Amino acid sequence: MLFGLATLRSATYGENEQLFTRQIVWDIAGFSLMFLVLFIKDRTIRNFSIILYVFSVVLLAVLLVKGTPIGGSKRWFRVMGFSFQPSDFAKLSLIVLLPYLLEKKWFWRSFFFTVVPAVLIFLEPDLGTTLSVGLIWLFAVLASNVNKKPLVILLIFALVFLPVLFFFGLKDYQRARILSFLNPEKYGESYSYNVLQSIHAIGAGGLFGAGYMKGKANLMGYVPVSYTDFIVSVIGEEFGFIGIVFLLSLFGLLFFEVSRWILNVKDEYWEILMVSACGLIWFHVFENVSMNLGLLPVTGVPLPFISYGGTSTLMFSILVGLILKGIALARVEKKF
Repeated sequence: MLFGLATLRSATYGENEQLFTRQIVWDIAGFSLMFLVLFIKDRTIRNFSIILYVFSVVLLAVLLVKGTPIGGSKRWFRVMGFSFQPSDFAKLSLIVLLPYLLEKKWFWRSFFFTVVPAVLIFLEPDLGTTLSVGLIWLFAVLASNVNKKPLVILLIFALVFLPVLFFFGLKDYQRARILSFLNPEKYGESYSYNVLQSIHAIGAGGLFGAGYMKGKANLMGYVPVSYTDFIVSVIGEEFGFIGIVFLLSLFGLLFFEVSRWILNVKDEYWEILMVSACGLIWFHVFENVSMNLGLLPVTGVPLPFISYGGTSTLMFSILVGLILKGIALARVEKKF
């Protein structure tokens, strides 16, 4: 969070400086929620998981009717000057519900409960979040003890269905983003513009970077929305290759510690929860950094604790709180 605030201060300097102040508030709230989760009883989390899920699905349904259109998509509610993204709440609700279903060996129920919010999010439209919802389910199933044969069948069906989805299920701009990834030079003045500017900014940073708040591409606004999707371009330009490696090392340390403690968790519910929560964070890091480098198509996935965002910060903070609770339970189990 501290590294993210330092980067965001530079990314919003001169313009959108109010976003930096707002992010401080979001980080304080998220950090508080992270520890508040530790005081919630294990039984309460399990029992209220279905209530959280139903509430998140209702929000997604209402969003399609009452949501505020931004950039052609209905992904946010506007409340008292703040934006609230229900899809983040839906991801959180799935992460606490799926372990409950899968520990009871309810494979198809877990699939159905995942498809409902995934379809609603896809209709916003938000392809990146839809993909992350599917990956939450995949991580949860792989971490569970359910029979994996139906999963293999579904994955084969998904691969066969992909061409149909590409030509008939995606919006024109979504197809263009994928095509621009395959041929960025052709779309250099449109869909590939952000990515190419991000690559140039990161390349200009070299090994050690231009220095804090000295990146020309950042300060002159060459990289659009550098405070959200393309925050890595600011890090690469101002802190260089060393800065990006340092950032990835912080996430790597988190993943290493979580994976080490997952091996000591005897409760299947918490094992599945920790794997899916850590898997979601990993996906966001992998996708965001890769799209900044032009290695994957742009999907609008934020970088956890680094990109500007209110509901995403709260969601990731709660996830880390749940992971810490799982580690605390593993410590008790290991002790006894």
